[in-house]
Amino acid sequence: MATEEYYGFTNDLILEWVMSRKENCLAVIQAVLPDLNITGLVGHENQHEINHLGKQRQSRFDVVVHDNQGRYYDIEMQVADEKDLGKRMRYYQSQIDKETLRTHEDFRQLRPSYVIFLCAFDPFGVGLRRYEFGHFERDHREIELKTASSEIIINATGTNGEINPDLQAIIDVMNQRRDNHSGLAKRLVKEIDGYNADPERKRQIMELAMKLKDAEMMGEEKGHQKGMQEGLQKGVSETITELIKTAKKSGADQDTIFNFAKGAAHGKLSDAEINQLIDQQG
Repeated sequence: MATEEYYGFTNDLILEWVMSRKENCLAVIQAVLPDLNITGLVGHENQHEINHLGKQRQSRFDVVVHDNQGRYYDIEMQVADEKDLGKRMRYYQSQIDKETLRTHEDFRQLRPSYVIFLCAFDPFGVGLRRYEFGHFERDHREIELKTASSEIIINATGTNGEINPDLQAIIDVMNQRRDNHSGLAKRLVKEIDGYNADPERKRQIMELAMKLKDAEMMGEEKGHQKGMQEGLQKGVSETITELIKTAKKSGADQDTIFNFAKGAAHGKLSDAEINQLIDQQG
């Protein structure tokens, strides 16, 4: 008998559900940035829409939160290596500034911000479990350009570098390991197990997975007819359009439809392209 597929922390919907709990967000940030001594979060939002450039360029934060000292954090999950992490992080960092700087303030009031990418791959091939980037003079590394911003990449495939036990717990949960018996690891695994055991939650995840496979198969078939790249893109767009139609008929709200479509697209369509398909369906 076939083993039922298990969906872990790196799945889009699982991530959204886990991180919708403020205590989980706090635990992740504390593990990634232990030196900040964060004691509490006062703002918390999943799938926050970014739309400063109109419909030409829409995107969403996976998770954006701020703490009781006015510091902002964006947490993103990256499963596929699209070779553009630096520019992605630059974009998200700039959006935090635009979101948080009030109209009567100038650049001196920019909030401290941290963009955190949880990656299921090593973007640099060095094997570090945790990469942190600042802004330093190229030839004199002792000179720092203080922007009050940092970019952190957690590499779930890494084995090098010292990290704290809670961050190791998060990495183990990303890798679906069950031999980490820390309190954080057990709590997250129990919660993810619960989502996998919930028939309605599992249905949503499985529908996303099925639609993704359909999109890939349709794209490959059309690719043989019209050229692989063009066919794949068109096939995905057609499948996602049908998915959106079905979701709208079921009465799903805008955020649910977007998340559903984004998961099914599996990175083959940008957020702007998905929003355009949603708008086309009225």
